[in-house]
Amino acid sequence: MDITTIIITIIMSTMITIMITTTMNTMIIIMITITTSIMITTMVIIIIMDIIITMDIITVITTVIIIRDRLIKTLNVIHIRSVRKDFAREKLKAMDHPTRLPWSQRISFGVGHALNDLCASMWFSYLIVYLQLVLGFDSNYAGFVLLIGQVADAVATPLLGMEASKKAVTGVCKRYGKRKFLHFIGTVCVILSFPFIFSVCPGCENSSQLALTTMLVPLVIIFQFGWAAVQVSHLSLIPVITPHETERDFLNVFRYAIDIASDMGTYVIVWAVFDLTRKPTGSHHTITGEYADKFMLIVLIIVGIGAFFSIIFHLGVREVPKSPISSEENSYDEKMEKSPGSSEFPPFPENLSWRGWLKEVHFYQVGLIYTATRLFQNMSSVFMPLYLSESLKANDDFIAKIPLVMNLAGFAISCLLPKLFKVFSKKVTFMAGACAGVGACVWISVGEGESFHTQGIFGVGALMGAAASMLVVSSLSFTHDLIGTSSESGAFVYGCMSFWDKMANGIAGMVVQHMHAVHCDKCDWFYRDVMAYGVGGAAMFSSLILITLLPANLGVRQSAYNGAVNSKEIVNYQALEESNEGSTTREIQEVTAEEKKE
Repeated sequence: MDITTIIITIIMSTMITIMITTTMNTMIIIMITITTSIMITTMVIIIIMDIIITMDIITVITTVIIIRDRLIKTLNVIHIRSVRKDFAREKLKAMDHPTRLPWSQRISFGVGHALNDLCASMWFSYLIVYLQLVLGFDSNYAGFVLLIGQVADAVATPLLGMEASKKAVTGVCKRYGKRKFLHFIGTVCVILSFPFIFSVCPGCENSSQLALTTMLVPLVIIFQFGWAAVQVSHLSLIPVITPHETERDFLNVFRYAIDIASDMGTYVIVWAVFDLTRKPTGSHHTITGEYADKFMLIVLIIVGIGAFFSIIFHLGVREVPKSPISSEENSYDEKMEKSPGSSEFPPFPENLSWRGWLKEVHFYQVGLIYTATRLFQNMSSVFMPLYLSESLKANDDFIAKIPLVMNLAGFAISCLLPKLFKVFSKKVTFMAGACAGVGACVWISVGEGESFHTQGIFGVGALMGAAASMLVVSSLSFTHDLIGTSSESGAFVYGCMSFWDKMANGIAGMVVQHMHAVHCDKCDWFYRDVMAYGVGGAAMFSSLILITLLPANLGVRQSAYNGAVNSKEIVNYQALEESNEGSTTREIQEVTAEEKKE
C-alpha cells in the first residue's frame, strides 16, 4: 500500500463520517467517530513503518534529532515570549513608580551617617592631637591607639558586610529591615563608647601611658565596631532603596555633602569652644594639657547632634526588601535564568556571591582606587592639624579653621559633581581631583614665609578639600557601578573596600608616628614632608590605577558567575535591557492591547 492510497482512504473515511453524522443519533455518531479514529491511527502507524522500511537507520535518527531540536526551539520561543510578557506587565507597573525618591526620604537617608561623620572628624583630625599634645602620649602610643581602631574597624567591616548580605531574614530584621537594625546596633555602640575616648577617668591623671592605652583599647574597639556597622548598613541601603543609577549617584553625592557638612559642623564647634573658653592672656595659644575639658565638651556636643540625626534616619527611611522596581529586575532575571538555554538571551546573575566577587579583576582595581582616595582624605585630616601645630607653629584656632576651609571647598565641589559626571564623565572628574590633590601637596612642599603661613595655607586647604571631595565621591560611584544589580551582595563589596581602607590608614598612621618618635621627634619639617610626599603619593597612586580602568565598563562581569557560567554570557543588566528594548516595547504594546480588550 503506497502513501497516496492511504491518504485518499483517510480523506474518504472522513467525508463519509461527516455525512453520516448529519443523519444519525448521538450513540451511533460516537461509535463511528471511535472507529474512524482507530482507522486513522492505524494508517499513520502503517505510514511510519513504511517510511522506516524504506530509510536507513542513520537517516531515521537524524530526522528524529531534527524534529526534537525544532520542537525545543519552538518551546523556547513560546517560553521567552511568555517571560517577556510578564516582564512587560511588571514594567508597566514600574512606569508609574517615580525614578526619584521623595525628598523626605532623601534627607532622612542622608543624615543617617551624620553621627559617624561627626565622630570620624574628631577621630581623624584630633585623636592624635588629643593623645599627643593634651595627654602627653609618646608618638608610638598615639599611633598604636589609631592602629588598633583601624584594625578593629577593618576586621569588623567585612564580617558585618557578609552578615548584611545574607538573604535569610528573621525576627525583628524581617519587620524592621536587617540593614536598619544593624544601623541601630552600631549607633548604640558609638554613643556609649566614643565620649569616653576623649575623657580622662577620675583618678587617672597620673597613670602611665601604658595604663591609659590599655583602658582606651576596649573603648576604641567597641566604637569602631559600631562605626563599621553604621557605615556598612548605610552604604548597602543605597542599591536597596533605589535601582536607578542616577538616583544612586544623587544619594551618593548627597551623602557625601552631609559628610562634609558634618565635618564643617565639627570644626565650627571646635573653633567656637576654643574661642569661647580661651583665657585672655596673650594672642598666641597652643594646645596643652589644659584643653582636656574642652575636648570632652566638644565630643558630648557632637554625639548629641549625631544621635538626633540618627533618630531622623530611623523614622524617615523605609527599607523594603523587594520594591516594585527591584522586583521588576529580579523577576526578569530569575525567569531568564530558569528558562531553557538560548544563545540569544544570555543569563544575568541576580546576585554575585562573595566567591564570585573574588574572581572579578575590577573588584580589586576599584578597591585599590577606593583605598588610595580614602588614604588621601584621612591622612590629610590626621596630619593637617599636626602640620599646623608642629611645622607652622600656627595658633590653636588654625587646627579648626584650615580643616573648615577644606570642607567648605569640598562641599562646594560636591554640589557640582552630578553635573561634572554628566559633562566630563566620572573618570575624567576623578583624574582632575587627583591632579588638584597633587598640586596642593606640591604647594605645601614649596610654601615658605609669613604670607604662606597666614594666607597661602588657606589656598592649600581649599585645593586639598576640593580634591578629596572629587576623589572620594568618584571612587564611591565606581563602587556602585561595580555592584550593578547585585545589590544583595553589595554589603560584602563595601565591607571589603572598607577593610582595605581601614588597614591602609591604620598602618600608615602607625608607620608615620613611629618614624616621628624614632627619627625626628623635634623636627619641624617632618609633618610637612608627610603632607607633601605621603598624602600626595596616595593621590598619584590612585590616578595610576584609574588609567588601567579607562577602557573598562564597570558592571560588566569579567569572570564566571560562581564558576558556572562562561564570562561571555554574563552581561550588564542595562546592556541586556537596551538590546531587548525593541522587543520589550512590543510586548508592552501587546499587553496594553490585551488589557484594553479585557
